[in-house]
Order: sequence, then structure tokens, then C-alpha cells
Amino acid sequence: MLTSLDWSGPARHLLESTRELDQDKPAVMHIRHTERTIRNIDQYFNLNQMLSTDTGKRAANEFGSLLPLDRKIKLYHTYIDRSRETAEEIHKGVKDAGGISEFAGVIPHRAVVDITEQANFIRSIQSRKEYAEDGAYYVTCLWTAGLIPTNIFTPSFEFAKKYAEYTLGNLRNASSDELHVYVTHDSTVLTLIFHWFGLPPYSDGIRFLGGLLMQVCDDGLHVWLRDRHQVYEPPYWWPK
Repeated sequence: MLTSLDWSGPARHLLESTRELDQDKPAVMHIRHTERTIRNIDQYFNLNQMLSTDTGKRAANEFGSLLPLDRKIKLYHTYIDRSRETAEEIHKGVKDAGGISEFAGVIPHRAVVDITEQANFIRSIQSRKEYAEDGAYYVTCLWTAGLIPTNIFTPSFEFAKKYAEYTLGNLRNASSDELHVYVTHDSTVLTLIFHWFGLPPYSDGIRFLGGLLMQVCDDGLHVWLRDRHQVYEPPYWWPK
């Protein structure tokens, strides 16, 4: 199914990249949730109206079935239902394929401070036709540039540092065969890529089930983004 979806290229590249992982070290994925219902501005701020589509659920299930069976999958997700649904379908896919999967927790960090103020902010952007309808590119650029008031969004650098602490904290006691999968959102993944690796947000955003794959190694951060493998020096503030 994944091969037939026009948005699935980055997700398939990510799955293929798992073949290149160092088998002696745990690994981490941060991915966007699966396909969700088409939104209008009112749906956007009613989270229960932005749930996964049937196609999205099947795609997430297949994504799980294609994760490496020789790794123990630990799933984390945000508090938002479409993220939880994605994690549930990935879990089912792993189990149906004969793999090991478990839910490890709800991610405790939130980007949005005030959803009402966020709604007003995005409405004002939409009125100027500056809002990327899918992919959150423009809003992510404003966020990472520090141009969104802190009463609306947590400052992006602070947010990325908290995610690094959480990610590395979960890795500390991980066995070498673990793969931690964090199901989040496009703006979250783009912000991590920017603050962790110094790469600007993709103009076409993060596609559904796309994101980053990473291993922390002695020579740096081994990172797979789309179809590229690169080694990055950890940021100076990187958790020890």
C-alpha cells in the first residue's frame, strides 16, 4: 500500500535506511503521524475532527510491519489523538509481522502554550495567504526564527532541548537492539532537524510518516534524512 501513496516516499526511504543501522547500538526515529482528515481552520483547532483516515491507518500498520524484526520497538506519541492512533497502528503492524513492540509513554513536552491564541495567530496568517496549507512550513520558519510570541508557542530552541533530553534520557538504559519511535508532528520534526543538525526547514514540509532516523555513536550523530546518511557533531548543549 505504501508504494501507491503520493506522500509515502520519505516514509519508505526511512524504512529502507533501517538496514544501514549499526546493530550494536540502539536507534531513534522521530516521525510525523499518518494521514489525517483534511482540515479547515475550524477543524484544525478541534483535535477530534483531525483524526487518521482509513488509508492513513492502513499505511501506519504497514509501516510498522516493515520495521526491522530484529529490534524491539518502543513507541512514544504526543497527547494528540492522531498521533496516538498512528502509534497504535504501528504497534499492530509490528506485532502482526512477528516483531516485539510496546508503548513506552506519552511525550510530556508541548509546543503550543495557548491553543486559542494559536488559532488567532494562524487565522491572521491565513488572511494574508502566507500559511502553507499542508506541511506547516511558514509557521515553522516563524517559530524557529523566534517570531512567534512565547505566550503562543514554547520557544523552539527550548523545545528542541527538552526533546533532546527526553530522547537521550530514554536511550541511556536502552539495549542495543531497541528502536525508539516517536510519533509527533511535522513542525516538531522540522524544529528538531533545525536545532539538532542546523538544517533549515524543508519547504515541502515533512510528509506523513516521514522524519528522521538517528544513532548516537562515538564519532557523532549518525542521521538518515529522506535518502541521505550524514554524520553530525552533537550540539554544544547536547545532553551528556
